[in-house]
Amino acid sequence: MDTESLRAVLIVLAVFALIIGVVLRFRALRSGGRGTGPRGRTDSTAPARPKRFKPAPAGGPQPRERWWVDFPHQDDPTTSKARPCLVLGHSGTGYWVLKCTTQAPREAHWRVPVGASRWQPASDKDGYVDLVPFHLPKGRFERRLGILGSAKTQREIEGRVRWERAWDFTA
Repeated sequence: MDTESLRAVLIVLAVFALIIGVVLRFRALRSGGRGTGPRGRTDSTAPARPKRFKPAPAGGPQPRERWWVDFPHQDDPTTSKARPCLVLGHSGTGYWVLKCTTQAPREAHWRVPVGASRWQPASDKDGYVDLVPFHLPKGRFERRLGILGSAKTQREIEGRVRWERAWDFTA
C-alpha cells in the first residue's frame, strides 16, 4: 500500500470515528445522561432517594415553597445562576429542590407543567418544574417567592421525581 492510499484510509477512519463520537454524545444528551456530576460522581453513585424528609427548621425553606436560589451549574459547580426552585423537603444537612422554568420541555417526562395560577402569589407566566432533584445547602437560598397552592400538584410532582438523576451539592 503506498503512502497516499494509507493517508486516505487514515482520513476516512478519523472522519468515521468523529461521526461515531458525535452520534454517541448526542444520544447521551437526549437520554438525559450527563457523564459525571460534582467532584467526579457518576450517575451510578447518585444520592439515594430520601426515605423520609426531616422537619424543616422554622424560618427557612419549607416543602411546597418556591424560593429564589443561587443554583450551581452541573458542569462547573464553582459557577452559579439565580433561579426559582420548588422545595421538596429538608434532609438534615440541606434541602432537596427542583428547578422551576418557563422553558417548554423537549421531552415531557422530564418536566411537570404548573400554571401561573397554581402559585400563591400567582406567577407572571405558566411554567414547568424539572423532575431532577438537587440537594443544596441553606446558604444558597436567597428569598421566598411563594408557595405551590395545590397539595395535589405537589404529590404528582413528588411521585415523578427522577431520583436516579439526583445531584448533591452539599458535600
